Amino acid sequence: MPDKVKMLPGVGVFGTGSLSKVMVCILQSAGFKVAALWGRTNDLAEKVAKELDIPFYTSKVDDVLLHQDVDVVCVENPPHLHAQIAVKTLGIGKHVLCERPAGLCQLDAFRMVNAARYYPTLMSLMTHGLRFLPAFIKMREMIRDNEIGDILVCEVRVHCGSLLHEKYNWMCDEVMGGGVLNTIGSHIVDVITYLTNQKAAKVQGTLKTFLQQTEKIRGIRHITSDDFCSFQMQLEKGACATVTLNSHMPGRFLHEVLVVGKKGSLVVRDADLYGQTNDSCKEEILLADTTDELPSLRKLGITNNSGDLPVPYLKGLLRLVDALKESFGKVEDRRSWAEEAVDIAATFEDGLYVQTVLDAIRKSNQENGGWQKVNIMTEEPDPNPFLSSALRHSQVSLH
Repeated sequence: MPDKVKMLPGVGVFGTGSLSKVMVCILQSAGFKVAALWGRTNDLAEKVAKELDIPFYTSKVDDVLLHQDVDVVCVENPPHLHAQIAVKTLGIGKHVLCERPAGLCQLDAFRMVNAARYYPTLMSLMTHGLRFLPAFIKMREMIRDNEIGDILVCEVRVHCGSLLHEKYNWMCDEVMGGGVLNTIGSHIVDVITYLTNQKAAKVQGTLKTFLQQTEKIRGIRHITSDDFCSFQMQLEKGACATVTLNSHMPGRFLHEVLVVGKKGSLVVRDADLYGQTNDSCKEEILLADTTDELPSLRKLGITNNSGDLPVPYLKGLLRLVDALKESFGKVEDRRSWAEEAVDIAATFEDGLYVQTVLDAIRKSNQENGGWQKVNIMTEEPDPNPFLSSALRHSQVSLH
């Protein structure tokens, strides 16, 4: 008799934007059933659900979380909702895959980490797909094998067109989590630490909003999210990282991650890995990403320029979902998962670190570019320190 086909867990997706649509298509193409969709309004949820062939839609959070066919929740909506939905999902007893960044601030991310620690048998991962690109996996292996020696410098350049859409939305608003630092910088901070196995000790940075209005976004509303960002990180073992994120290059996309060591250098351009030793006068290609998943994805309506997801990030997300499929496919119970299949994925702990760095960069920008220490939160701040102090004093006086 043929082997019984294992059922993958059902998925509920929060969000109706371009990233949500890409995620739904990738999940469906991998064999996951997307059973439910949440949208900001019922009409919007219905429109996207019908477009993507999702059987259930709603504008109520609990309707997705309590849906009997949903075992995994993908949080793909704006950052201000990430922590709220992720924490509630884990509390209900379901797995979470959360889009970057982990909320709007370090406190949001810390609450997500606390929930993940409280429910350790549940999956709680971030969608940092660059970790799954073969070029970055190979680069990480070579760095750890000391093939370029001790790391001295990391340099990252990302040039792209505007991240804004034709209509004003959360991407235009820094308070709602828009901007290149959150959207792209979160991935870059994560991949630098993934490659080097070093966290940032201190950072300094500059954020700019050069375009406060566009031809489509004008009138009383102004854009406040950053469209340019430059920051530096001093890593734990003394190496320096410099990152430039520039969204003023329409029609082209440049993504370059360079790591320089004492014996040589490695660089990933888009999804290809190049290397050069100090005694060589030219670099050589070490790994070319010859796989092209895009033709099959175009049949699902996904193109090179699908929303906010350039090709390296799209390819990384594809491989992340493949790893999720392997993780769930290795176990009989669709609510269980095999951790080894996704052991390189970013956890909520990684999300907290990234959020801490982003907060420190923003603080540096507010304080005219001064260096800021990266102090990861270990306990939730007291919401009312004066009341707590008064209570402590009153307790002392009673004894």
